[in-house]
Amino acid sequence: MYLSVLDGAVGCVLGQHDDSGRKEQAIYYLSKKFTQYEANYSFIEKSCCALAWAAQKLRHYLLSHTTYLISRSDPLKYLLEKPMPTGRLAKWQMILSEFDIVFTSQKAIKGQAIADHLAENPKDDDYQPLHTYFPDEKVLFVGTVEDMSERCLEWRLFFDGAANSFGVGIGAVLVSPEGKHYPGATKLQFACTNNMAEYEACIFGLKMALEMEVKELIAFSDSDLLVHQTLKQWITKDSKILPYHCNLLNLAQQFQSLEFRHLPRARNAFADALATLSSMIQYPDELGIEPIQIQLQDKPAHCWVVDKTSDKSPWYNDIKEFIKIGSYPPEASANDKGFLRRMASKFFLNGEVLYKRTSDLNLLRCIDEDEAQYMMKEVHSGVCGPHMNGHLLAKKIMRTGYFWLTMERDCIDFVRRCIKCQVHGDIIRAPPTELHSMIAPWPCSMWGMDVIGTIDPPASNGYRFILVAIEYFTKWVEAESFKHVM
Repeated sequence: MYLSVLDGAVGCVLGQHDDSGRKEQAIYYLSKKFTQYEANYSFIEKSCCALAWAAQKLRHYLLSHTTYLISRSDPLKYLLEKPMPTGRLAKWQMILSEFDIVFTSQKAIKGQAIADHLAENPKDDDYQPLHTYFPDEKVLFVGTVEDMSERCLEWRLFFDGAANSFGVGIGAVLVSPEGKHYPGATKLQFACTNNMAEYEACIFGLKMALEMEVKELIAFSDSDLLVHQTLKQWITKDSKILPYHCNLLNLAQQFQSLEFRHLPRARNAFADALATLSSMIQYPDELGIEPIQIQLQDKPAHCWVVDKTSDKSPWYNDIKEFIKIGSYPPEASANDKGFLRRMASKFFLNGEVLYKRTSDLNLLRCIDEDEAQYMMKEVHSGVCGPHMNGHLLAKKIMRTGYFWLTMERDCIDFVRRCIKCQVHGDIIRAPPTELHSMIAPWPCSMWGMDVIGTIDPPASNGYRFILVAIEYFTKWVEAESFKHVM
């Protein structure tokens, strides 16, 4: 990279060596005028500004290769020697940190003459203020990036593609203004690159929106390439991407308003999860997969929760009726019926009494809410109640031969409400003795002294006592040994 910086303009030529390493071929030419405030920079700051601007424009060339900078001054040395850069210097340093740029002193003219010519004759139609490309800059600002869970007055589309060793999958999520989500995923059964998968996901999401007769849409993607190519900020040259790009532009014309925005990958987790899931599933032609239903579970699996019934029937009434006559509750869904069948297999009915089977084939009598309250009171604080904690109380009731579904949680709540346990319980966090604060307002205002001894046998020099002094303000310690202490 040849860089030429003048007082009011900058010129740049990017070249590449051929296979022999002796001949250079120009790849890109750049030139621009400095703005009014940029023209007030010092010469070395203008060089740093020009290098950051050129790196922004040629980012897709510089990322994958080592770049040799040929210029009259070394802006990299100026930036790196700053111990604590602030302001624009810190930003330039952050922008250039992702590139492998090596400064080389100017020894030959070659492309430097062209760079000087571009700097001396900048193009007026290309005049624009310096817009530094700072990757993921919006991540540092909370609330500036769109989130799928937030409400919006327009329809939104989140899409992503995933290509890995298992296959290729795409996922898209349409979010209505009311906040309702419409997810969709597809497994691609043909080989394609990651960028092709991103375009497939975008086209798939746009077709979903058109089928739902959506006319105004905001599309979000974590693919920087797709967003910039769609906005025509980057030129599409890949022969594999060109058909997708043309198809995407044709679909975009069917919307009254279509806007593309870039968002970080962390904010696109839903679409990314759909794409990854569809890419990793092995899907033969004869295999049928039912729609995936995600249920919310707010308590651990071992803690079965049964709500209190509004009528006088006990919690085990549905299980008892199913074992007795095989009937389901009238409002039960398909999932509820399957759960009831699985739960009923763990119970045993003897006449009108229901028992719970344990893992060691014992039978525990099922009791209702009123009997459970009486049982907890008698076992915890009855005649021989030891006022144990909630977990031990639940285990002792089970050893006694009784059971209900929420017994562990109910026992813990019962122990917390026990007045005697709160009054007579040990305060574990309290110190064993009363603490007395010692305040030293200034250094050397308060000392503490202690004597250690008699030490037997004495030391070789006859010392038998150690005097220790502590200054309470600075915690300074002094120690001396003595033969005798009066």
